Amino acid sequence: MAKRLVQAFTFIALVFCYGCLDQIQFDPPSEFQNSTVIMGKIVKGNPSSVEVTIQKVFDFSFTGENFVNAVSVQVVDESGKKLDIPQQQQGFYKLAILPSMDFEVEIGRSYGIEISLFDGQSFKSSLEELIPVPGMESVEHKLITKEVTTPDSITQNVTLVEYRVNTPLIADANQKRTNVKWDLLRTYKKTDLIARDVCYVSGFEESDLIQTFNTTGNTTSTINDRLLLEQVVTRIMVEGQYVSVIQESLNEGAMEFWDQVNGLSSNSGTFFEPPPGQVVTNIKKTNEVEGAIFGYFYATEHDTIHTFVDSTFVDFYTAICPHPDNVPRENSDFGPCDDCCFCLWTPNSTTEKPSFWTR
Repeated sequence: MAKRLVQAFTFIALVFCYGCLDQIQFDPPSEFQNSTVIMGKIVKGNPSSVEVTIQKVFDFSFTGENFVNAVSVQVVDESGKKLDIPQQQQGFYKLAILPSMDFEVEIGRSYGIEISLFDGQSFKSSLEELIPVPGMESVEHKLITKEVTTPDSITQNVTLVEYRVNTPLIADANQKRTNVKWDLLRTYKKTDLIARDVCYVSGFEESDLIQTFNTTGNTTSTINDRLLLEQVVTRIMVEGQYVSVIQESLNEGAMEFWDQVNGLSSNSGTFFEPPPGQVVTNIKKTNEVEGAIFGYFYATEHDTIHTFVDSTFVDFYTAICPHPDNVPRENSDFGPCDDCCFCLWTPNSTTEKPSFWTR
C-alpha cells in the first residue's frame, strides 16, 4: 500500500514539474525536493495498536522506495497524553497499546501523531475521532472458471478462487451508516525439505484498486455479494491458505483521502489526462524546513473474517516444494539450495502458527 501511495504522489509531482510535453529542462520546485509521505492509523482492538510508515519522495532519482527513520514518533490523545511508537524496521513504527500504559483507545475519543525527523522536519496530524466498524456478516468463496487473454493474445480458461463479502453498513456501537475499507491478508503454509520446518508466510494481497465503500450519495445500509478478490489457483494453496478480510471504518476525511488515492491508482499516467491535483492530507509541518507533506493518519476499528482453502478445495495437489524451475541458492553446507531447503528463508515467514490457523 505504501508503494502505491508513493507512485501516486510521484505522478502528481511529475505533472506539476513538466507541465507540458515539450518542456524537457526543468528545475524541480524546492518544496518537492525534500517531501515526505506519512501513513498511519490507530486501531481499537485487543490489544489496540498504532502504526506509522514514513517515506521520502520527489528527489527525482527514482531509485526505489526510500523509507526513513525518525528522531521520534508519538501517538497523542485528545487529553494530551502521549506514547512513543518504537521502530520495527526502516521507516516503520508500531506499538501494541497495553492496559498498563494508561492510554485508552475508545470509540468517540480522538487521536493524532507527532513526528520529528533527523533532517529537521517535524509534523503533526489533526486529532481524528475513532469511529466503530460494522461487523461483517460473511465472506463467501468459491471456485470459478474465467476466460482470460494472455499478454501474447492467447485466450484460455483459468481457475480462480473468488471472494465476496456481505456486510451491514450500520455499526452497532452508534447505529450510524459507516464508510468502510477492506484489506486482504494472505497467509499460506509451507513445509521445507531439509530442516523439515513448517512455515507460515504472510503478506497483503495486491488488488487492482483500493477496496472501499463510500456511503455518501446513497442510502444503502447493506452490501451484498461484493467481489473483493480473485486468486488464480497456484501451488501456494495446496498445504493450506487463509485469506483474512479486514474491514475497517473510515471517517469522512479518511474516506476522501482513500477515494483520491484510488483515483490516482486507476489513472493511466499519461499527460493527456487532466492533472489530478494534490491529495488531501490531515498532517502539517510544524517548522519551516522546506518540503511538502503527503499522507494521512486516522482512527479506526477492525472486523476480520478468515477464509480457508487447501488442495481438497481447489482440486490441485502439487505442493510448493520442491520448486520446479527455481534458480538454486548456494549454501556452503548443503550445496545448491533455496527456500525449499529452509522455509524461513522465505520473506515474511515464521514457524509460529497464527492464532487463527485452526486446520
